[in-house]
Amino acid sequence: MKTFTLCSFDMLLENKDQHTENHSVPLLDGLIINKEEAQKNWLIELVVHEEWKTFFEEYKLSQKKVLSQATITKKTNDPATLSCTVTSVFPLKEEQIVVHLEGSIVTQKDDVTDLLLETLIEEGFTGKELYEEFRKRKKDRGRAIQSVLTHSHSEEEKRDNQ
Repeated sequence: MKTFTLCSFDMLLENKDQHTENHSVPLLDGLIINKEEAQKNWLIELVVHEEWKTFFEEYKLSQKKVLSQATITKKTNDPATLSCTVTSVFPLKEEQIVVHLEGSIVTQKDDVTDLLLETLIEEGFTGKELYEEFRKRKKDRGRAIQSVLTHSHSEEEKRDNQ
């Protein structure tokens, strides 16, 4: 197993209009452990302010998977996109809680870029419009990733149904 310092942790959540919004979780501390299994499972530990307790407890009770982005070691590194489940929430010390999550890597940076470009071409973008839309969606990483993953999932379902 390998352990890394967690620099940032974002959750990609649907809003009331069913658009994906990036919610940055302000970390007091955190780490992420690569279990080095074939399934690419990771353990994540977040130390956050206690105001997040209800939020994470709701996810723990529902066992709902949440799409997340974790940046390790340096903030300038590209984040890894994971599908996570909250496994525990408990107090640490005054005004702090610890949140444990288990997750698996959904896509790597190159996968997202490739799938985003493929999606844009399928949507009919070409030439300069393709370049401009690619840069725009790449900048809005949360929405782009959700769009790409939704597209990728629907393609898998089509293949499975054939």
